[in-house]
Amino acid sequence: MLTETERRILEHLSKVEMIDDLQLSSSLELPRSTVMSTIESLKLKGLVNIEEIVKSYYEVTEEGERRLREGMPEDRLLKMGRVEIPKAKERLGADFELAVGWAKKKGWIRVENGVIVPTVNTPMSSEILELKKIKADPDYAPDPDIVKTLQLRNLVRRKVVKRLIIRITSRGIKALEDSKSFNYVGNLTRELVISLRNSGGSVVLKEKNVEAEPPELTLGRKHFFREFLNEVRETLLEMGFNEVYSGYVEMEFYNFDMLFQPQDHPAREIHDSFSVEGFGEIRDKELLDRVAKVHKDKWKYEWEPGVARRLMLRSQTTATTSRILSTKPLPPARYFTIGKVFRPDSLDATHLLEFHQLDGLVLESDYNFRRLLGTLKEIFKRLGVAEVRFKPAYFPFTEPSVEVYGFIPQLGWVEMAGAGLLRPEVVQPTGVEGRAGAWGIGLDRLAMLKYGLSDIRDLYSNRVDFLRKMRVEL
Repeated sequence: MLTETERRILEHLSKVEMIDDLQLSSSLELPRSTVMSTIESLKLKGLVNIEEIVKSYYEVTEEGERRLREGMPEDRLLKMGRVEIPKAKERLGADFELAVGWAKKKGWIRVENGVIVPTVNTPMSSEILELKKIKADPDYAPDPDIVKTLQLRNLVRRKVVKRLIIRITSRGIKALEDSKSFNYVGNLTRELVISLRNSGGSVVLKEKNVEAEPPELTLGRKHFFREFLNEVRETLLEMGFNEVYSGYVEMEFYNFDMLFQPQDHPAREIHDSFSVEGFGEIRDKELLDRVAKVHKDKWKYEWEPGVARRLMLRSQTTATTSRILSTKPLPPARYFTIGKVFRPDSLDATHLLEFHQLDGLVLESDYNFRRLLGTLKEIFKRLGVAEVRFKPAYFPFTEPSVEVYGFIPQLGWVEMAGAGLLRPEVVQPTGVEGRAGAWGIGLDRLAMLKYGLSDIRDLYSNRVDFLRKMRVEL
């Protein structure tokens, strides 16, 4: 049984010996994509034969079109007759060098004492003659030597096209004849039923393959790691935190000095942080002086404001916490930030040069260490880590400080975060009243544990086969 489109194509093929796909598309006023899919279907049924031919031809370029309009540079030069070089340059402009070069190559001119002297009569370049023939007849086959010159001068380009030559088979002719005896339809509609009832006519329904699978739809979705970061963000927002942001390029003042890390601390060396050329500007001079005083009084060294103004790629999102403190927020307040940090490292299955951190800050007048631990337990519980333990630790900007460990069934106890109450040396220079708790969580490692990954680079994978296996649980 034939569809309406198949019947139209076979009827047209029965009237011609052969035809290519473009001619068939034009003759029937059908999209080429429709013609291609239909003739493939007819080929599978044995109703048509298809032969692929490859055809090459030469096409005049935009440069070639310009030369057809204006003439070749050497032709224009020769038409001037005996002419001084400055005058020829003025009249030919940018084409002067081309004109002289090709005219000399062709033996048309000689140069004597700054004068261009023609040595032949005024011919027309063979390039122009060939361009006219190529433009007039796409099937014209130019001389190979001339083609090399035309291509060298960017006057023509070679085009290769594939054409499908289609012929109807004897089986196709019979199928076309048989189809005239029946009125085939693809779908039975309400309108068709009414029409047949009124006319008393009949139709033959096209066969349906009820076992055919529907087409597979590959639906796009967000990257699983991006979904995980969004899940963490929603968790903190649900707990009453406000999200804050800061840039990747930071001053050492916010990344180190405000966090009570001395200027000779090893973390500031090039093997532990990325420096950026240039300096920033610290506008709050009172804050600058108070931070300087803390460093001088506590660490006993001469603090340098120039070092604090140096630019770097932030090595910790705690730099964002520093910036929040510098605005002197009023308690009670809760803030968090999620973003990339950058540290020099050897790239392997467990280390990247950039990774994500979650930093949190709680400001309350009576905030204490016990409540900080309770906040961390709640965060990890909502992120799917029900069991957590705390171990005493040291960080330059918190006291007391803890490391947070979470229990992962496949791995046991795994370090998740560092946290503590901000030291007075961090809070007091900002003028913030009340007590502050802060923490930093490595989100890349947490995501690896959540999804059972052994290679951190998989978090940034763009392999479709891998991404299709990842299921995001929200």
